[in-house]
Amino acid sequence: MKKLLSLVLLMMMLASLYPGASLAEASKLKVVTTIFPPYDFVRAIAGDAVELTMLLPPGSESHSFEPTPRDIIAIQNCDVFIYTGGEADVWVDRILASMDTSNMTLLPMLDMVDAVEEVIVEGMEEEEDAHEEAEVFDPGLVRARPLSDWEGAWKSLAPMLRDDSLDEYLRQYAEERELTLDEARAKRAEAWKTDDLPSFSIEGDTLTVNGQEGTHSAKYSDAGYALVEGDHGTSVWYQYQIMEPAAPMPSYLLFNDHQIGNADASEHDEESVPHTHLRYGNAGFEELLDAEGWSPYYVAEYAAADEILKMLAGHGHSEAELDEHVWTSPQNAKRIVLQIADTLSALDPSRADLFAQNAAAYAAELDALDQAFRQVVNGAVRETVVFGDRFPFRYLADAYGLTYYAAFPGCATETEASAATIKFLIDKVNEEKIPVVFTIELSNGKIADAIAESTGAVKLELHSAHNLSKSDFEKNVGYLELMRQNVEKLKEALN
Repeated sequence: MKKLLSLVLLMMMLASLYPGASLAEASKLKVVTTIFPPYDFVRAIAGDAVELTMLLPPGSESHSFEPTPRDIIAIQNCDVFIYTGGEADVWVDRILASMDTSNMTLLPMLDMVDAVEEVIVEGMEEEEDAHEEAEVFDPGLVRARPLSDWEGAWKSLAPMLRDDSLDEYLRQYAEERELTLDEARAKRAEAWKTDDLPSFSIEGDTLTVNGQEGTHSAKYSDAGYALVEGDHGTSVWYQYQIMEPAAPMPSYLLFNDHQIGNADASEHDEESVPHTHLRYGNAGFEELLDAEGWSPYYVAEYAAADEILKMLAGHGHSEAELDEHVWTSPQNAKRIVLQIADTLSALDPSRADLFAQNAAAYAAELDALDQAFRQVVNGAVRETVVFGDRFPFRYLADAYGLTYYAAFPGCATETEASAATIKFLIDKVNEEKIPVVFTIELSNGKIADAIAESTGAVKLELHSAHNLSKSDFEKNVGYLELMRQNVEKLKEALN
């Protein structure tokens, strides 16, 4: 309550700063944008016919932006709020959920165009998620674990592949790997095959199997662990051997639940379904460790299908993140401009002709910009660009058929590339005799410097227009000017 009263008082104080506002000023639409591109588009469409505010301070990093109380008040009082709508705007969802937006028009740019997923191309470093971080560790921290760490009842996911229970996950899996749904189902069925061990339970050192030959139990002893190198770093497989061999019980067990110590519940996400991988057989630990294509997946017996789908989405199969830099394609920028103009016209019909005329003129300039990019690419001797930086130009590259290599994807927060990534980019520049290595605006340029120094390539800045320096902002530098500069720099890089 105190915070709410404070916010109301602050709003009243700010309002009192402008007691003499004219009727014309009061009638203007209040438009707030989070970042520069929509700010510049509105500026071109409406000029001083709207009251325009950009929240992101010039020269600052957009991915770490947090709004001030004044920013929140600006959003609360605006008529139109334009934002990206992606992961970088997670704070937007939080703020909008806390206020009444019934009298506000919300325009997320990702909804105005055909958005595409951010991709990890060859040589690019992917930001580690929580799962991957758990598997990169000091081997000295690993210790043996008792079988009782997996105490409880478990069921295989393999039977759920036979109906439509996991189709939502399978569709995502198929799309990521360019497979059909049936191909994805078959691939997962092979990896998770557990016909002879569809479910089991553990109590102390005793494993009870519910299989094709009925229910059987046996005791197992700890046999240490094995460290295995994989695509996501080092993983640990915990080994257990049967004390008294008894068919049909497997003689050897390998468990992997991505933990390196005691599997205490506190180490897991409370909302996550307990899950583990189990390999089992009679030939020995070495054969099981070599069975890379077979890693049966088990979850807690009580887990429902919707809980399992949520777990699969976040455990090594995270939901793809949309690339947010939609404005880097001139044709996308045109779509955004026209939709903003339509919105302003609907809210302020008295100025609709002005908005439409300005938007049409700006759209024509965007068409000319599009043609300029096409002419450069069509007349170029190569189609590959290299970035010693993040790559926020997915939409630009897709629009003109460019191949690209970069240190990080566009939405990454990383700034320090590994030696392997830098070497890959250096080798690529040398192999393809690429004359230019790009960096982006407001970057320290260190990665591009290292590549340029090793290859003799020229370092140039390709401006994504995500944000401007303070001096450029004060000079009224706009999106079109920045992108026209990009045309000339791209011409140098491709020839």
